[in-house]
Amino acid sequence: MLKTVGAAAVLFAGGATGAEIGRLYSRRPREIKALMGALLLLQTQISYVAAPLGEALSVVALRADPKVEAFFSHAAGYLNASCGLTAAEAWDKAVAEVFPDSSLREEDLDVLRDLSAALGNSDREDQALHISLALERLKALAVAAEEDARRFVRLYRFLGFGAGLCLIVLLF
Repeated sequence: MLKTVGAAAVLFAGGATGAEIGRLYSRRPREIKALMGALLLLQTQISYVAAPLGEALSVVALRADPKVEAFFSHAAGYLNASCGLTAAEAWDKAVAEVFPDSSLREEDLDVLRDLSAALGNSDREDQALHISLALERLKALAVAAEEDARRFVRLYRFLGFGAGLCLIVLLF
């Protein structure tokens, strides 16, 4: 009886580990798409509403998907605070602070870091152009992330259960 409970626990632990790793792969495309939607909102705020960057970031934070809302609210907070940060510094500080807890990879974050150099340093049209370029790069990354998710989610789930079964065979 105790062996059966132990075997079930090992199998469950292996399956749960595999499912968790697979979940990380499935979260990344959703986070990239949420980021793309928020950047579209930012582009609209800059291009058509002609809002100052701090105000535009605040509006985007209110309307953005909860997956990326914290990033835009942090960036707006840093920019609107009277601590002397430039737009690029506020943006980079928000990237460094918010996204380590996400499923985004370094290449996803590089798109945001590259965009920070253009925000607040040029006119509306140039900023909108840089946001459009960042959206194109994110679109390509989203396609790759969906392909990775399609391939690796099932793989890691099966590997988790397989590893649990192998461990059961070795132990019992």
